[in-house]
Amino acid sequence: MTIATTGEADALPEILTERRGAVQWVIFNRPKARNAITPWMEDRLIEICREVDADPAVKALVLTGAAGDKPAFMAGADLSCLQSVKTPEDYTILEDRAETAAMALEAVRVPTIAALAGACVGEGALLAACCDVRIATPSVRFGFPIARTVGNCLSIKNLARLAAILGTARTKEMIFSARLLTADELSGAGALRGVVAEESLTDRTQELAEELAGLAPLTLWTTREALRRWRDHGLPADGDADLLRLCYLSADYQEGIAAFLEKRRPVWVGR
Repeated sequence: MTIATTGEADALPEILTERRGAVQWVIFNRPKARNAITPWMEDRLIEICREVDADPAVKALVLTGAAGDKPAFMAGADLSCLQSVKTPEDYTILEDRAETAAMALEAVRVPTIAALAGACVGEGALLAACCDVRIATPSVRFGFPIARTVGNCLSIKNLARLAAILGTARTKEMIFSARLLTADELSGAGALRGVVAEESLTDRTQELAEELAGLAPLTLWTTREALRRWRDHGLPADGDADLLRLCYLSADYQEGIAAFLEKRRPVWVGR
């Protein structure tokens, strides 16, 4: 089966990219549809993650949404693209593509930030949960109102992603109430790095990305990877030996020790 696309990719890119110093920005660019994601956008996001992995000059990755009449990060999936989903094979293809995009974002080698404003719903909330850090404006509304709208369900893996940032009880309450969480509720759950004014979101996010870009990249990546393994597989025996080896045998570890003893700022190379 081929899931329909909107055709917007041919006329105007549904995803824009912009490099700001060492920070790669990804802008979901369907403001008239509140940046609802299409299959083309999922594929492009996967491709961008591969491009970032191949470019050592990129030190951080930011996701955000283009603003229209109202701010929006992403209002879920574009339902007009999904009308042909009728069979088990169809929704398997659909779920596999979304999962591949989520996994690409979780696996990318640099720290990731979601800059949130307005609607952050469905797959938008999922992608935000996959990022390492989230920063938002007071207008953000986060969640999965599926018990009131389309009547589907989330995979165990996606529920685990949400529980990792919100906690199990709040995740269940969010789904069972079919309502969207506010910035205050997200902050109370520890899911946000901060809440900033709408007009400050871009600048504050860039500052945060530059801060992360200046930290030891192997420390950040191995921490994220260890937490992902724990979430997905529990505590396997010897499950982190490769991560410990990667850090302790790295040039960055030797540089960190030398810089500390010499009272200077370390120069990280990511290996």
